[in-house]
Amino acid sequence: MRRWMAALAFGCCSLLADPAMPEYRGPDYFKLKALLPPGPDAALCFARSYDAEHLSQHPKQKVTELILSLRYVALGEDEATLVAKQDGGTEKQYFRYDFTLAAKVKDRGPTLYASGDCASAEGIGCGVDCDGGGIAIEPVPGRDDAILVRLERIRMTLGCGEGEAVDLEGDADDKLFKLTKAPRPICGSMQADAEKPLQ
Repeated sequence: MRRWMAALAFGCCSLLADPAMPEYRGPDYFKLKALLPPGPDAALCFARSYDAEHLSQHPKQKVTELILSLRYVALGEDEATLVAKQDGGTEKQYFRYDFTLAAKVKDRGPTLYASGDCASAEGIGCGVDCDGGGIAIEPVPGRDDAILVRLERIRMTLGCGEGEAVDLEGDADDKLFKLTKAPRPICGSMQADAEKPLQ
């Protein structure tokens, strides 16, 4: 069964630290489908770059730029995953939602990347495999062009699982980020950069 990806690579460890998450990996994708309706090549891109004025007002903020890609991916018979049903049984699921996150951080030159799957129950959560943490996503009330991203901890790398993993933690001024919709090519370029082999 395909679970969370860790920094653009497949893994086989547990989901987010919350043990309740697996029981929601069934039919309840309502909030995700409301945010990103299913369809061929369905995707959303959100981004934010923090200017010097903002960072001077939040001196403890480490993150200077975030780009978030969300995708709906249809799965064939060979790729379909078994998910738990509310009655205790299982069924095949022929889709998944995934994410790629890029972050630029103070005092770190290269961009950091993380990737994995998303699900929704009471809220929308996206996580990295092997207890790599994740993010929570909330729509901004009254707006369809912005989301809130909540961070506790997420494991990130330099791309393609390369290099030493870094835990980006939601300390002080890095707990909540407001991102706005960006042109899809921005996320396409970000994902291409994430998949490049390191020189």
